[in-house]
Amino acid sequence: MKTTLLRLSRRAACLVLAGGLLTSCSLLPAASPRHEGTASSQAPQYYSDAWLSDDSLHYVYSYAGNGGGTILRGGRVLYKASSSDSIQLLKDTLTGETGHYLVAHSTPGTEERTSTLYDADGNAVMTFPYAVSAPLSGGLLILRDDADVWAFENGTTGGIRVYDLATGAELPVPETALDCLVVDEDSQRLIFNCYDLPEGLTYAYDDPDQPLHQYVLITDREGNVLMREDGCTAQSLASYRGSFADWLTLSWFRGADWGIAREALYNVTTGELLTGEEDSAVSACGVGVACLQSRQDSRSVLYDLNSGEAVELGRFDWCVMDYTPGCVTLLGSDDPDNPYTLIDLASGEKTAVQRSDTDYHSGNVAVLTANNVLKIYDGTTGALLTDVEVTPVEEGHYVSLTALPDGYALLQYNSENYDTVAIQTYSGDGLLWSSAGEAQQYTYASYLTNTANGPLLTAHRDNSDSSNLSDVLDMEGNLLLRRLGSCYSIDDLPDDCFIARQGFDYGLMDSTGQWLYRESIFSSPSDDAGGGYLY
Repeated sequence: MKTTLLRLSRRAACLVLAGGLLTSCSLLPAASPRHEGTASSQAPQYYSDAWLSDDSLHYVYSYAGNGGGTILRGGRVLYKASSSDSIQLLKDTLTGETGHYLVAHSTPGTEERTSTLYDADGNAVMTFPYAVSAPLSGGLLILRDDADVWAFENGTTGGIRVYDLATGAELPVPETALDCLVVDEDSQRLIFNCYDLPEGLTYAYDDPDQPLHQYVLITDREGNVLMREDGCTAQSLASYRGSFADWLTLSWFRGADWGIAREALYNVTTGELLTGEEDSAVSACGVGVACLQSRQDSRSVLYDLNSGEAVELGRFDWCVMDYTPGCVTLLGSDDPDNPYTLIDLASGEKTAVQRSDTDYHSGNVAVLTANNVLKIYDGTTGALLTDVEVTPVEEGHYVSLTALPDGYALLQYNSENYDTVAIQTYSGDGLLWSSAGEAQQYTYASYLTNTANGPLLTAHRDNSDSSNLSDVLDMEGNLLLRRLGSCYSIDDLPDDCFIARQGFDYGLMDSTGQWLYRESIFSSPSDDAGGGYLY
């Protein structure tokens, strides 16, 4: 159901919520032969000039994990923090760009802390006489005093400040604001979750109807109220490939127990309100695509929210898990032995699915059908990238599926006792590697990074000396690097770049074992106490 909800500040009336394709299988090609790669200890130990061309900001935590760390721009150090500093890398939730970082400093000899905002060149942009935390949305810096983090429980609000980084101007904020969201691409509307402490009460937790006294205010940059919704809270509708421009989720509280009675999608620019089926719950299930699922019987309505107006894509008997152009995966099935259903939207044909997964880097969707056919769809175009038959491992009682970029997939088979019996990798050409029959099995493998030759995996064995060391493998199971102390990746790193520790060094490494950036794990007398992280 579509309605329009554009109202000036007034209490809103209660809104009433209204309400596969199985293709021919290709034969499995023979797995490629494996070779033993270069041990990481034999790899060159120097910085790569190529890393200097990366113009993005990255944050390397202190290895001890007790404050401090380093801000990098490519291979250049912008800021080396002391152990008493707290660093926050600011990624704009709307644009996806990371152009600023925030540092909270201690004042020597006191318990006071100050904060400084820096740009991507390491220049101080703004300073604050208190410690703050801050998201960045559409060029607007949303600050909250760390000192006021418990203000809500103490019955007070405030401590929220919003600044336009382009002008430095501070924008008006309601006195009762708990937080602020920005979802429109022009950042002209500010969404505030607010709370009014009832008269006669001192603390918020003394309020028996606390949820019902929360409300949503949407204002313009001048502070004019454009919409108010009582007994309600607002959240951004995040997807694995960025935020939903102009759209947010509104949730109405059922009562004092904090339960959610209903949810809806709301466009802050047009005022369009989508309530879906009965008592709908909201979820993101594709690039700019959202599902409204009935809380009564799981019926779902699928909407494309990429344009100015919502476009209904279809109605289904079960909740939509994933959408790619041309097909959907549903959480539900007529087959009691398989939990999912794949529906071809052009033909309407249904296919029972035993496993389903989405690659949150590329958006690709992989399914393993009841007949052991592996299908991988491009998350943007819907193109069928992989359509091959999978041969199950005889000893495998359980199977897990991981979708990877470029039409690759990772399968892991476990016994009834959950011991790993085989790891397999596939592409559009079929089986690339199977560890079945190898004398020593990896206990698990996971995606590490992508390269020009396909994805890389990090794999771990239970070593006899109880050491927690990992290897790096390509998709054909070839060993590229062995026995790294840390080996993992996070979003926004370039291809063929991951976080590693080797001996007394840690930082950024590539698949040849070459350090792109490294630091000693011992930067202070206490650094041998723990591990480190890099973002």
